[in-house]
Amino acid sequence: MKIIYGITKSNFGGAQRYVFELAKNAQKAGNDVAVLCGGHGSLVEKLKLENIRVISLPDLERNMSITKDFKSFLFILKTLKREKPDIFHTNSSKMGGLGNFAGRLACIKKIIFTGHGWAFNENRNWLSKLIIRKFIWYTIIFSHKTICVSEKTKRDVSWMPFIKKKLCVIYNGVENFELVPRTDSTFTVGAISELHKVKGLDILLRAWRDFIQGKQAKLMIIGEGEERKNLEKLVSDLKISDSVIFRGFVDNARTQLSTFDIFVLPSRSEAMPYALLEAGFAGLPVIATKVGGIPEIIENEKNGLLIEKENPKQIIEALNKLYENKNLRDTLGTNLKQTISTKFSISQMLQKTFDTYK
Repeated sequence: MKIIYGITKSNFGGAQRYVFELAKNAQKAGNDVAVLCGGHGSLVEKLKLENIRVISLPDLERNMSITKDFKSFLFILKTLKREKPDIFHTNSSKMGGLGNFAGRLACIKKIIFTGHGWAFNENRNWLSKLIIRKFIWYTIIFSHKTICVSEKTKRDVSWMPFIKKKLCVIYNGVENFELVPRTDSTFTVGAISELHKVKGLDILLRAWRDFIQGKQAKLMIIGEGEERKNLEKLVSDLKISDSVIFRGFVDNARTQLSTFDIFVLPSRSEAMPYALLEAGFAGLPVIATKVGGIPEIIENEKNGLLIEKENPKQIIEALNKLYENKNLRDTLGTNLKQTISTKFSISQMLQKTFDTYK
């Protein structure tokens, strides 16, 4: 088959990792594969290393721009008419909305859309949420099949008219990966995350100020994003600079999970986060907010600790609980690794996703 994957941005967040894994494995299976994306980020570099063709969209970006979005729509439409793929698999809201409509006009046989989370779950005003819901409904309507990465992601949209039969749930999956040797014995709490407001790192930092009192420990945050300056200022204002490290972007950041004692995911909104799956696969004890598909991974006090979003007090309590009890850390980490290995394997994700192409 000829398959084109489409995604708005070419950084290397969860949705981009998903596209990379699908494209790489689809090409290995003998398909003709290309990826259509905006920008020239890490995703593009990784795809080129795998000899996967990249079609660059010069005007596509996440923020709304009528002129640029119209140009992007025309570019996608022309690309699809020229390439004539059997499958057009779109990802992210902007690419999904523009791409699925263009795919219908170009008479593409199979348009698959993956919803990696819905923007109406973010902290926005009611009018924005209403507009986004309508946009997402159109996006799903124009698809032939929409993959939801968690049951919660599916429930969030299944009430919309005429789309229920288009929806299916396929969990993200991870495979075995190498971990770097640990050389520092300092107790380390870690987060791997895009530095975006929705990730709730500001809440973690406020909790850290109280947790760190009288303790020898450090907080390491790996990732880059638009909130970096704000978070660094918050660290300075809270007077915790001596125990918080911003490492910035680290290529293949999951290899650094071995340097953590605890992994924290304090997100305000999520769907099915790769970082959490990889932390679990690395055998780490996890503290995560009870949002999106996270409760489909974590069973509280069985294989991790679940907390409410935007609740520094609960983060402090969970950190103290794990800091003081190594046996609990080991038990939760072992149990979570078992969950990830059996329920969230990459082989299951690939097989179920490729089945939607038939």
